[in-house]
Amino acid sequence: MIDNYKNRRLREIVSVFVKHGIKSELANPKKLRLALEELGPSFIKIGQILSTRADILPLEYISELQKLQDDVRPEEFSIMKEVIESELNSSIDEIFMEFDTIPVASASLSEVFKATLKTGEKVAVKVQRPFVKEKMLSDIRILKKLVPFINLTSTTREIIDIKKVVDDLTEAAIKELNFLEEMNNIKRFSENNKDVKFLTCPMVYEKYCTDKILVMDYISGIKIDNVNKLKEEGYDTRDIAVKIIYNYFKQVFEDGFFHADPHPGNLLIHNNTIGYLDFGLMGKLTPNLRRKLSQLLEGVATNNIDLMVNSLLSIGIRKGSIDEDKLYKDITKFYNTYANQSIMNLELPKIFEEVVLIAKSNNISMSHDIILLAKGIVTLQAVISKIDESITLMDVAVPYFKDKIMADKLKNIDVNQLITLLYSSAKSTIKLPNKFMELLNSMTQGRLKLYMDLSNIDETFNNINKMVNRLTIAIIVAGLLVSSSLVINANVGLKIYGISAIGILGYLSAGFAGILLLISIFRSGKL
Repeated sequence: MIDNYKNRRLREIVSVFVKHGIKSELANPKKLRLALEELGPSFIKIGQILSTRADILPLEYISELQKLQDDVRPEEFSIMKEVIESELNSSIDEIFMEFDTIPVASASLSEVFKATLKTGEKVAVKVQRPFVKEKMLSDIRILKKLVPFINLTSTTREIIDIKKVVDDLTEAAIKELNFLEEMNNIKRFSENNKDVKFLTCPMVYEKYCTDKILVMDYISGIKIDNVNKLKEEGYDTRDIAVKIIYNYFKQVFEDGFFHADPHPGNLLIHNNTIGYLDFGLMGKLTPNLRRKLSQLLEGVATNNIDLMVNSLLSIGIRKGSIDEDKLYKDITKFYNTYANQSIMNLELPKIFEEVVLIAKSNNISMSHDIILLAKGIVTLQAVISKIDESITLMDVAVPYFKDKIMADKLKNIDVNQLITLLYSSAKSTIKLPNKFMELLNSMTQGRLKLYMDLSNIDETFNNINKMVNRLTIAIIVAGLLVSSSLVINANVGLKIYGISAIGILGYLSAGFAGILLLISIFRSGKL
């Protein structure tokens, strides 16, 4: 029975892929999305997971996969009730005082119900659909079997490591299908933000949580992008925007644990506080990576392009040789374009695309958590622009990072290290006169050598050669014109219709050479 299902499903997957042109090429992004939608809920979730992986898929596919809709018709409540009671080893009536049979949300993997515990707390109960884990992992195993027969390239001819895609997909799916992962995420997030008065975090009821059931506080409120309602209730939307940004920076640069999907559906204003929902997708940054990111933002806050370049090089993963001059120019251009613009004027998808393209074009790959951070910031910026269009990112970022940089520098002062540094500096200063005398002696005795590293020297010489060749042809053309005019004026030699043949030949040669010169100039694109 199981083998028959797998064989039938395999044929179905192959048939749908072929139908939408997914063979040796990944088809176009829209066809890929349509194929995933046709293959059902598990492939929709697979597509949504892949939509967070700009480190392994081209950006045009990421944008299209983010359009996948996760609204699925709810199961019969009797089926979901069996899952709840089987997982909790108790009847619903023994645990809950009230339990709404109609879900408040229904997705491909789970449904969420509103309920009230016997102890009176209003809770949200997230329940995994029956057999969804088995079906999804079965589909991924089928994809693994297809890996040896697939060598995918995108429509832009970019090679896609399909084995890495499927391996990463397996790991991400196992985590998402284990609700205890999300429970631990909520607990950690709540602990990190327990002292933030303007933030509300749901409490989890661990005794009722399993890998398929998650019970937490039910949080209701006004959606963050419902600006009119917020203003009607007397909220200061600019204050909300500033608090969200400051807290997000804290999550990233102080806690190293941040919400990676802060879209409007996951942010509510609840009793004068900001409430986060859905902790399935979280990013994690090690202390070392946070330090490097802080240095990058220090460069942004202080307009230090050199620090930004060096930080980006230390954050990224080198995939080949890097032209640091090109990287410097790319970052300078990017920074000058976007640094002081209002959030409302920023084209967020374009910014995200440019950041990744700068990295890729300079042979730098970003880790998955960095990609999640970029996605989170882009999503958050879109939310902020709806709340208060006048606020700029730098309005919040610069004071935050200047305060943080100063605090970090003061906190990290090591007296012993400072004494060692002062000693080394004094010692080096004493040696300076001797070193200067050695330099002068080398110069006077002819032993001074100067080493220069000229980048793109071959290209420079080629351009010089082309310039000299064109100048030579131009001189020859001018010479032919002058000499031909003199010959015709003297009227000597063989004549054609009374005109000197030598002069005519000279004019024709000059004209032909001149045309070739003009064609060469126009083809180069440089007039």
